[in-house]
Amino acid sequence: MGGSIVCGVDGSLDSQAALGVAARLAERLEARLVLAHVAEVPVAPYAAVGGMGAGRIAPQPKTLATRDEQEKAGARLLEEIAADHGLGDFEQRVVIGFPAERLADLADDEDAELIVVGSRGRGRFKAAFLGSVSNSLVGVARCPVLIVPPGAAEAQ
Repeated sequence: MGGSIVCGVDGSLDSQAALGVAARLAERLEARLVLAHVAEVPVAPYAAVGGMGAGRIAPQPKTLATRDEQEKAGARLLEEIAADHGLGDFEQRVVIGFPAERLADLADDEDAELIVVGSRGRGRFKAAFLGSVSNSLVGVARCPVLIVPPGAAEAQ
């Protein structure tokens, strides 16, 4: 194969199961393993809710992590998870944005032949109502996507 495999990692047990599968595939196929963490776009809370009359203090919005802080936290997460899995040869990428879109873009940038992600296993109703990164990724990725189901780690 010789290409690359991008594995989306968010720290969840599901993404760690996906990492195990991606690492084994990369080794067997002699592909480059790229661990990717997508820090989601911070959504600013409503800044001023309530009245601003005499004697009232406007609520202060919560401080959102800066882009640099998000990237550093993502890099630490990837390093910790890679160490926990005993990975020696891998590359890491931390990007900011909407997870499905950014993973698809990253796969393009890395000339990936496969994207591997975990599944939260929410069930059809919750996935339809809440959406899912893995389902969205299938719709926007320009290479094959492997969704590792819940419980795959135990089956290995």
